[in-house]
Amino acid sequence: MHALSKPLYAAAFAPARAARAADAPAIEVGPGCLRRDLPGPPGVRVWMVELAPGSRWPRVDRHDTGEVYFVLEGEVIEGETRHPAGTHVCFAPGSRHRPRSETGARLFGFHLTDAAFLGAGGDPACVSGELHLPHG
Repeated sequence: MHALSKPLYAAAFAPARAARAADAPAIEVGPGCLRRDLPGPPGVRVWMVELAPGSRWPRVDRHDTGEVYFVLEGEVIEGETRHPAGTHVCFAPGSRHRPRSETGARLFGFHLTDAAFLGAGGDPACVSGELHLPHG
């Protein structure tokens, strides 16, 4: 039998789910802050955020499982650190932040849901029990 068995081959080349970010509904999470939820694999929340010039995320954002985002356009400010377009930003489990933007920014990011984090061996002490469904 070939090194790639039929079930593995079929799984490796299963149809992908694709979506244009611009077609996803824009959810206003605060003044000048929009989030678009995108398809992702089970246990992974994938999103795009648009921050208008002069906007600030409406509340401190807590990430029990960590978070990763990439600045696609503009500049986002975390604390006193400026992250221009092309920057990859990674937050550890248990982190908190409240992004803002003077110029406007577009971010693409993802994080594990709590269940996926625990299933991957994450420390239960890092999980608050929130599934972060309303992101923010």
